[in-house]
Amino acid sequence: MENTHRQAVDELAAGVPLADAQQQLEVDGYLLVADLCDPEFVAHLLEVSLRRSDHVISELGTQSIGIGSAAGFDEVVQRSPGRWDVPISPSEFGVDERDLPWWPLITAVLGEDAEHSFSGVVYSDPGSPAQCWHIDSPHVSEDHLPAHALNVMIALHDTPLAMGPTEIARGSHRLTNHLQNRALVSDELVYQHETTVPEQLVANPEQVVPEGFSSALAAGSCLIFDDRILHRGLGNASDSRRSMVYFSYRQRGYSENTHFEAQRSIYDAGR
Repeated sequence: MENTHRQAVDELAAGVPLADAQQQLEVDGYLLVADLCDPEFVAHLLEVSLRRSDHVISELGTQSIGIGSAAGFDEVVQRSPGRWDVPISPSEFGVDERDLPWWPLITAVLGEDAEHSFSGVVYSDPGSPAQCWHIDSPHVSEDHLPAHALNVMIALHDTPLAMGPTEIARGSHRLTNHLQNRALVSDELVYQHETTVPEQLVANPEQVVPEGFSSALAAGSCLIFDDRILHRGLGNASDSRRSMVYFSYRQRGYSENTHFEAQRSIYDAGR
């Protein structure tokens, strides 16, 4: 392999050695790597994202769209009020995922045969409220297993706290196991539910309530997290759109799909 993928992309842009990054993902369930993407690449991702999302929203027009993956369209989902998710394939982004700076970490965690699941842009309108806490996919075993899916979110511009970056409940990927904790309901974790909070995950007095983590992000920074961790986008209290590109990956053979479930296209009405 090309110089061990340029020495694991110069040890994740000189921020975290690959082995340490893998360990942090196992323990905390997430990893924040500052300035992992260079400005030219970030500008390209932003340009593609704006062009695609503006086109999709224009084509959506006055068609009704609900909240959640099943209530959306193939081309766009409203994740929560004012928070829009537009899928964009790696080929539309013009990238080979194996050349991306986080790929060595993806394969270290999910295996050399890791597969692309989803990619696109998620953006929040000014004034959009915080999301409810949720996970992106459920556990598949009562025993705690290594991650079966990872998400990579890239800040396309400087994102202060007022713009509502993602908040993570540290270590909660180990506590969201509804097969282990029968008090939890899978659908109320995967689909945003107002009663789902970090405190709910604690099943006995020995467990500690997961601590929330959020941070302002510089353009090009990447938040990488286990698909099973409790997280939410915070409210956008700024007067600007907050945009982040994401690439999601899964272990080969894992096929749980709660991300895009729509059975319709925004173009169906015109056919």
